[in-house]
Amino acid sequence: MSRKLTFFFLIVGIIAPTIGISYFYLISYSILPIDQDTFLEQNTLLSSTAIAIIILIALNTAIAGYFISQSITKPLRELHEATTELEKGNFDVRTNITTNDELGELSRAFNKSAIALGLMDEEHKQLEKTKSEFFSMTSHELRTPITPLKVQLQMMYKQYYGKLTTKQRETLMNILKNTERLNKIIEDFLEISRIESARLKFIFKKTDIRETVYETMNLMEGFAKEKNIQFKTEFGKLPTIDADPDRVSQVLKNIIHNAIKFSPRDGKIEISAQLKKEFIQFSIKDYGRGMSPKDQIRVFEPFYQVEAGSKEFGGTGLGLAICRGIIEAQKGKIWIQSIEGQGSTFYFTIPLKPIEKIEPIKVLFSPKFEIEKELKEKFISTLGPMGIAEFDELHINNEIEKDKILDYINKLKKERILDEKSSKDFEYEIIKIFGDKPSNENDELVEEDKKIGDIEI
Repeated sequence: MSRKLTFFFLIVGIIAPTIGISYFYLISYSILPIDQDTFLEQNTLLSSTAIAIIILIALNTAIAGYFISQSITKPLRELHEATTELEKGNFDVRTNITTNDELGELSRAFNKSAIALGLMDEEHKQLEKTKSEFFSMTSHELRTPITPLKVQLQMMYKQYYGKLTTKQRETLMNILKNTERLNKIIEDFLEISRIESARLKFIFKKTDIRETVYETMNLMEGFAKEKNIQFKTEFGKLPTIDADPDRVSQVLKNIIHNAIKFSPRDGKIEISAQLKKEFIQFSIKDYGRGMSPKDQIRVFEPFYQVEAGSKEFGGTGLGLAICRGIIEAQKGKIWIQSIEGQGSTFYFTIPLKPIEKIEPIKVLFSPKFEIEKELKEKFISTLGPMGIAEFDELHINNEIEKDKILDYINKLKKERILDEKSSKDFEYEIIKIFGDKPSNENDELVEEDKKIGDIEI
């Protein structure tokens, strides 16, 4: 903008004096003597003077234009840069525009907004901290009486305090089962608390991934035998890496447990681990009932249970949410691909090099996860079955960002996978999901298209 304004002033500085001097020429020629020698002499003098005047005025105008444009564009650039920082979450950013005009007022309004947003952010962080502390404290307080209660019940069941009737033993067994279930719920809550407060412990050491997978399979074998389910493994060329085998096993156990629950009798579960660039990718495939697109979107949410199996198999719905927290805390990814009636495949990755610092991961009420869920829904509704795979591909490549998704939509349009209207609708919805207001022109076009689409033919 600064260059455009300077160029504009330069053009004005050339054209304006040129017009004035041309007019002066006309007047001068009308009063000059007719003598040819005098005419040529006066003409040369006037031309030289005119050119000098034009150059001088043009230079002065260009310089004046440059400083004027700088006085306008510099505050605008400052506001733009500050807005960009604010968008990134830097609420300490301030602008220093002290002029007594509209830009000065805009600067002061921006600073007030930044201060207000900063206070809101601090309040939000404090609330999150209080919630996490309450969550952790409550879980610990609940677990404290559970342990001795469980021990006493076990002693009663084993008749340390005297013989029991069959009915009494059955009742105690039911109480023990429910106590164990309550203990598992409390442990899950504690694990979520650790994930959200970055207190999740990892013990990284040289790990043979094959050995970890086989050990986990041995732990799950008894459960699998109840339904006569066979395990099948496939390993690529895997290096020994620095990882936490217990955390890898924890995730594997949870996913394999779900695979067994939702698999038919006499079925099979395929477990794979492959080297992929800078990480190892695991997959656990079953041939059970599969999941609907809706369930696939929400399966990693805390407390969510697949409708078809929640009543039949029970559970708290925290297992996969914890798996997500464990994997994302290591900068890994976790996702699912499934077809109803044909089974599901869970994937997760762990990096070859352990991370140096564990970051807190929002598991409960995560804004980032809610955005990803909405995006996945939109991919499925727009692209159909291929939408899940396309979204997962973007997710793996860390391309779940507004600009990258819009570039992806543009690519689909160029490849004629989406027509003009579908791509505009898709872009419109993506921009809305990220919390931005689409341009009025695009808004009107999409709304008009929707109205046309609603007309019955």
